[in-house]
Amino acid sequence: MLKLEPPGGDPLASLAPEAYRFLNEGKRVEVLDLKGEAGRRRLLALVRESALLLEANRPGVMERLGVGPEVLLRENPRLVYVRLRGYPDGPDLTYLAEAGLLERFPWRAFQFADLAGALALALTALKGLLLGGGFYEVALSEAVKALAYPPIPFLDGSVLCYGVYPAQEGRVALAALEPHLWARFCERAGLPELLDAAFSPAQEGNPAYRRLCAFFGEREAEALEAWARREGLPLRRVKTPKDP
Repeated sequence: MLKLEPPGGDPLASLAPEAYRFLNEGKRVEVLDLKGEAGRRRLLALVRESALLLEANRPGVMERLGVGPEVLLRENPRLVYVRLRGYPDGPDLTYLAEAGLLERFPWRAFQFADLAGALALALTALKGLLLGGGFYEVALSEAVKALAYPPIPFLDGSVLCYGVYPAQEGRVALAALEPHLWARFCERAGLPELLDAAFSPAQEGNPAYRRLCAFFGEREAEALEAWARREGLPLRRVKTPKDP
């Protein structure tokens, strides 16, 4: 995969070098000045040998530079040209706000709107490849809204069988929503008294919740994960950014 960058480079490389390395690992990077004739000729040469072009400039930029979809598809009619359109709505934060998702996602931790756009971009690219070429456009705002489904009950940590619990030296995440998984967990954990309490409230006033918290609190998080893997249970240690 070849990534084309402008003469000034990708701002992410200096603003967040670790993220830049993660996102571009394994890619070849080439600097291309599309404002110059040599840069445009180089792009046309690359397009003739390419199956897919992903572009994320502001609307109209490629056309003003003389290398818009019509020009590139003349060079290679089987090219799949996919444009990710975001401007002028703004960066990730404003897309989440507009879609009503700001309170549902940890927007300080990761860019959910960008991920939604990347998914839509990949699906559109696949469609173009299957259809044999053409120009396609993905609107980032629409990609976010498509994933703004109503919240699903019980997936918010409000019931026993689905939540995060403190343990010794860490925390564990339990996701035993299905009855057979909850039954297996109760059996393997020696907690048969909790069998009918899967969807009871995860609150201090609930004796079943206190019993489950005590079970986890007496054991190390890493040991709990190892036990869960052996028993085929949906329980994992909560890793932090510092974990390997």
